[in-house]
Amino acid sequence: MKTFPLSFAMLALGWAALAPATAAESPATAAELAARLNADRLDGTAYVRLRLEVNGGGAIQIQTKERHTQAGTDLVYQILFPKERKGESVLLRKPSGQAARGTLFVPPDSVKSLSAAQLKEGLFGSDLTYEDLIENFFGWSQQTLVGTEDVGRVNCQILESKPGSSDRSSYASVKSWIDPKRRVPLRVEKYNAAGQVVVRMETTRVEKDDLDRHLPASLSITRAGSSGSGTVMEGSRIKHGVTLTDADFSPEGLKVLTTPK
Repeated sequence: MKTFPLSFAMLALGWAALAPATAAESPATAAELAARLNADRLDGTAYVRLRLEVNGGGAIQIQTKERHTQAGTDLVYQILFPKERKGESVLLRKPSGQAARGTLFVPPDSVKSLSAAQLKEGLFGSDLTYEDLIENFFGWSQQTLVGTEDVGRVNCQILESKPGSSDRSSYASVKSWIDPKRRVPLRVEKYNAAGQVVVRMETTRVEKDDLDRHLPASLSITRAGSSGSGTVMEGSRIKHGVTLTDADFSPEGLKVLTTPK
């Protein structure tokens, strides 16, 4: 089955927020590269279908509704399959300059707010945390090019991002291995204050989305200390410019499994 690119609000993967190339060559400075990646993320609304496999277990089919603007990021993830988990949903919101917040819905009627500590838990039991999804490290104030390295057969620029005093993150730094021609992250590593890798994300396939831009089509995510084999995420459908309203990004909206137009 052919898979299509993931939207990178997801992976804000954090990683879901990683953006495609609009130029053939990378900028000369770290600040310019990060600024373009950050700006590319602000692509309005999108609807995405995903396949999530956790520790080699059965696949979870997910739909996401996303909104990325200067005012902030809004994300909704909803399980479509398996049947016994259908309707489980999470809402993540991060207004510009403010801390992230989240709401979890479990059918038929359990709605609860996520604490700051709970935002570090995994999406539907995966190695990808809620924080990873909503965080945009390309928007952090400290950006540095720290070298080059091959990932596969691609010579990548390594961009190191660190949060400033106004940036909120449980990570001390993030390194991204950027394909300079397509401007796609082929690897992302997030580090704690001791310099240890907390989570690693590898792009295993790159394709074009509905806007003819390069994006990761498949990701492999591993987290330090995890007892399983990791998480695989693949995109199966993506559509930009869909109609979404504030109601879609509300606790009540989590209870509705609609497909936007």
